[in-house]
Amino acid sequence: MKHRMSPFTSSYYIWNESSAVFYSSSLTPLHSHNTMQLVLDIQNNFRFRLENGHWNNYKNLIIRENVLHQIDTNKSVQLIIYLNPESPVSKAIKLSFPPGKDIYEPDLNIYHMINSGELEKAIVHPEPISMKKLVNNLLSGLCQKKEFENLDKRVSMVERIISNQDPRLISIKMLAEKACLSESRLRALFKKATGTTIHQYILNNKIRFAANQLMAGNSISDAAFEGGFVDSSHFHKMMVKMFGITPSDFLQNNKQKKYLICDSNRLNFKTKVRD
Repeated sequence: MKHRMSPFTSSYYIWNESSAVFYSSSLTPLHSHNTMQLVLDIQNNFRFRLENGHWNNYKNLIIRENVLHQIDTNKSVQLIIYLNPESPVSKAIKLSFPPGKDIYEPDLNIYHMINSGELEKAIVHPEPISMKKLVNNLLSGLCQKKEFENLDKRVSMVERIISNQDPRLISIKMLAEKACLSESRLRALFKKATGTTIHQYILNNKIRFAANQLMAGNSISDAAFEGGFVDSSHFHKMMVKMFGITPSDFLQNNKQKKYLICDSNRLNFKTKVRD
C-alpha cells in the first residue's frame, strides 16, 4: 500500500480536553499520540494494526495513549477524536477496556447518538460550536453507554441500512419491504422515533456520502453519482440549499490544514512517528 503524503483532513478543532478532525485518503506511518484516540468511521470501515500486529477492519475503535499503531482510511472517512488521557471522560471510557488491552472496539451506532443532519453539518459546513456539540453528544453517549431499547427495532434497522448502504440502492419502497411495513406506516414510525422524515434522513445521508467521496479524492461529478444524485448540478443545488456551500467551496475550504484553537487552555497534543 502506498502512503499518501497529503491526506484529506478538515480543520483540527482543539479544545481544553479534546480535539477532533475528519480524516481520509491516507495510510499513516507507525505512530503514537500522548492522548487517547477515538476513531469512528462515518462511511464503511477502516483498517488498523498495532506494532508487530496484523491488519484488521474496524467500524469504531478506541486506542490508549502512547500506543504505536497504523491506520489505513480504506477509501472511507473517519471522525477522529483525541482526549486528554487524564480527563474524567477518558477515565470513564477506560473502564470498558478489556484487561491488559491497548484497544477497545465499542459496539455502537453513532447515528443513534446524534440528531439527523448534525454529522452532515459538521462535515460540510463546520464551525467550532457545531463540532463541539457533535463531539460532546458522542462522548456522552459512549460514557453513559446509552441503550436504545425503546427505539423500534424496525426503525433502527432502517437507520442502519440508510447509513451504511450505497445511496443509489436506497428507496423508501425497498426500506419498507425490509422492515415488513407499508410505506406510509414506515414514514409515520420513522418520524415519531427520530423526529425527522425518512425522506430528509435519506437526503442528509446522500450529501454525507457524496462529501465523503470528495474527501476520499473523487471528482465532484463522480461524488455526485456515488451519492445517488442525478448529476453534479443536483448535488450542487442540494448542498447549497441545505448548508449554504457548494461542493467546490467545500473542497477549497479544506485544501489547507488548519488548526482552530477553541479554548484558551488547549489540549497538550503530541505525536511521535516511528522512523
